[in-house]
Amino acid sequence: MSESSVTRRGASPCGREHFPLASPMLDDPRPFYARARRDEPVFWSDSLNLWVVTRHEDVCAVAKDAARFSSLDSITPGAVPPPPELFAELVKGYPLLPSLVDSDPPVHTRGRALVTKALSLRRLAEFEPILREIATRLVDGFVAKGRVELVHAFAIALPGNFIVDLLGLPRGHLDQVDRWTTNSTEVFSGQKPLPELIEHARGFVAFQHYLAAAIEDRRASPRDDALSDIVTGAAALDPPFGVAELVNMLLQILFAGYETTAGLIAAAAFELARDPELFAAAKRDPSILPSIVEETLRVASPIHAMYRTALEDVELGGVHIKKGERLQIAYISANHDERRFEEPLRFDVRRTTPHLAFGHGIHYCIGAPLARLEGRVALEVLTERLPHLRLVPDQKLSYFPSATARRLESLELAWDPAR
Repeated sequence: MSESSVTRRGASPCGREHFPLASPMLDDPRPFYARARRDEPVFWSDSLNLWVVTRHEDVCAVAKDAARFSSLDSITPGAVPPPPELFAELVKGYPLLPSLVDSDPPVHTRGRALVTKALSLRRLAEFEPILREIATRLVDGFVAKGRVELVHAFAIALPGNFIVDLLGLPRGHLDQVDRWTTNSTEVFSGQKPLPELIEHARGFVAFQHYLAAAIEDRRASPRDDALSDIVTGAAALDPPFGVAELVNMLLQILFAGYETTAGLIAAAAFELARDPELFAAAKRDPSILPSIVEETLRVASPIHAMYRTALEDVELGGVHIKKGERLQIAYISANHDERRFEEPLRFDVRRTTPHLAFGHGIHYCIGAPLARLEGRVALEVLTERLPHLRLVPDQKLSYFPSATARRLESLELAWDPAR
């Protein structure tokens, strides 16, 4: 810990109240960030031991400046050594290496080019009928009931089925992959008691070995799937990517490929279900669905924050940040900045101001076009198939605690089933 950090501890009102993984911030962080943007746009967080950047302008400045702000460890608040019992489980897996999201050039450049080629966006037109078939099949499974918990039955299942199909993993493994992804998130959020974290670590290690086996299988017998393209492309690099590098890459592809899109779909369904006029407008005119997707991305910010490390002393938002100190760039705060968005708390499908839900700079999300497609197809199927969609009364909404992703844990919806 730097000397400057010690002297700042307890000096910031916002810093003393910054607990993003606990209520009330976990439930709704917007009031806190509104106050921070007004009073302390860049503040030192006692709980995370780093700087928090809240204004749109400053978040953009950090995100696009790879020369002064490193993305190493960008998906976790800080590298805190795990307790010995937890470490003993984690070392049974593969080492955590920088990959797509948490790396700097040239590692980032090599990995991004590899995945961009394998997940070629020119294939988007081919993806749409596949996504629609998956969405329709999922809705077929619950449409007659008139009620569903949407997050697991649809919001996770749609992008989850698609990404495992795309990579060539067995569709029947999705539930296990989802459990393993939850294990991964829980281990690195570190919010559970040690015995539970140890169990999550065992799941995370099992996930790593599962992916390593899939990589070795594609090395021996390439197929017509994105995983084979990645493995074959990685072998042609100089130097080639090893198994550990590929495992870390696949962990990030799978997490980004469905966990964050699930957050988008669940949040968009919530907006439609709580606003009958918006639902009626979407059903009447599906051409507004892309605008609903964009405004949901801004409001919900499925990636609510990322992290950077200062590579030199910098001035930002009126404070001095020393070389080596960590920063959280709060995308959800930037996406509600009054200086950028008029009436930011209002859900307005007519907005045209670009948001930061997919990041900014060299780490802008590779899968943004796919996420937008998945969101649009999901909403098309829901509005077509579920008449008078509405929220089940008296449910308590809660969010999965994650250092980066923001997603409803459950969402109970009802509609008028066909007679």
